[in-house]
Amino acid sequence: MYTNDFESNTPASSAWRQSEQAAPSLTCQIIRYLRWAGTVLIILSAVGFMLQSHADLLPAYRYWAGLGFTLALCAGGLVCTYLLRETTGARIFFTLGAAFLPVQVSQVSAMIYAFIHGGSALQPDYSWLQFSGVNPPLIAVDFVITVFLLISVGYTGFSMLARRQVKILMHAFLMGNLLLLLPVRDAFWVPFLIALLFIRLRTLEQTLQQEKAMHLFEGVSARALTSLPLLILIGRSLLHPSSVLLTAVIAAITATFFLVDIKRYTRSPLVIYAAQWFGTLAALGAWIVVAEDYAGIDHGYYGLMLPLSGLLFLLSTQADYHQKAYRFFGSALALILTYGALLNDQAFAPLSALSTGMALSLAGLRYREKTPFFAGQLCFLGGILFYCSYAIDAYSHAPWLSSIGLGLVVLLSASYLEKRQQLIISKVDHYWQELKSWD
Repeated sequence: MYTNDFESNTPASSAWRQSEQAAPSLTCQIIRYLRWAGTVLIILSAVGFMLQSHADLLPAYRYWAGLGFTLALCAGGLVCTYLLRETTGARIFFTLGAAFLPVQVSQVSAMIYAFIHGGSALQPDYSWLQFSGVNPPLIAVDFVITVFLLISVGYTGFSMLARRQVKILMHAFLMGNLLLLLPVRDAFWVPFLIALLFIRLRTLEQTLQQEKAMHLFEGVSARALTSLPLLILIGRSLLHPSSVLLTAVIAAITATFFLVDIKRYTRSPLVIYAAQWFGTLAALGAWIVVAEDYAGIDHGYYGLMLPLSGLLFLLSTQADYHQKAYRFFGSALALILTYGALLNDQAFAPLSALSTGMALSLAGLRYREKTPFFAGQLCFLGGILFYCSYAIDAYSHAPWLSSIGLGLVVLLSASYLEKRQQLIISKVDHYWQELKSWD
């Protein structure tokens, strides 16, 4: 017993144990690098096939080539499962196979769209993305094969990645591919499809974020699979004529992701700071596009300029940096636009001044900031002064009646002040001290 303890503590045995522990660790790192390298090679090969413009391949052959690629990935997963008895490789193969299924769906959708619309179909400028001259039986066969693979391979991939959430993940995956399959390419309905799918995926993401298992690499991969149809739908829409609605929707999605959703994926201050400004530019770009299309911002249309102030206040609620700067510029812009509309006799300018003043005043009270509060008071005062012009006109028509009314108001005010002067003084002092403590 003594000899064994002594031998176990010798330098030679200690070094042997360290080398024995280091060997599996080094092997695991090599295996991990090999898997990453193989995954990247497969993805680059698939993307290269889609982008290298095979003009000599007919649309049907391009679909079957992509189908063969997907089936090869599934075959690799079956080999890992039943021959090698290895689950990690099988998970990678089936995940990649499920990831390329939306591409197959998009190709079938292009065939159906080209067949329905014929010569009037909107085709991309790239010939290798055009699907024309495909007969109905071939479309039907491709459709059945794609739906079968979408259900079988998709379910297998999600079962391996997140078994507990496979039902909700499959529902979102099938919904995205169904919208991707619709033979719609016009610039009116596509933005609605994109917005609908984004809202559904965002709701799903908020639900899955609450489960710890979905923060693992497998859970993140499963969540990424559900987003692929949306990304393809957006990318495909960029190949066709754009519209104001499409631009506004994509800009709004970009702003929402970089201003709100990015905080769920990273805590890096640098990333959040850069994403905040990128999202702000996207939101402002959406407003500029809409304003220019409907009226033109260079023609002094205050009704379209004023919502920009509200947009800045809305952005300040989601920004992590410089919130006061957002509200400062929003308040200054609202004040300038309100008095500009009043001086130019814009329609509904007085009512807009009163409502803007109340909104800014409430914002000042909410955030305890002087700039929006005093800007709101000035806007409200401008609306009141405008309506005072009606009182001046009434006085010019019946000065004696107006004087009597004014005298009554003055006497009643004096009586009220005498009765509640201490309360009024205390309220004014409290109000002043409160303002001094604000930013």
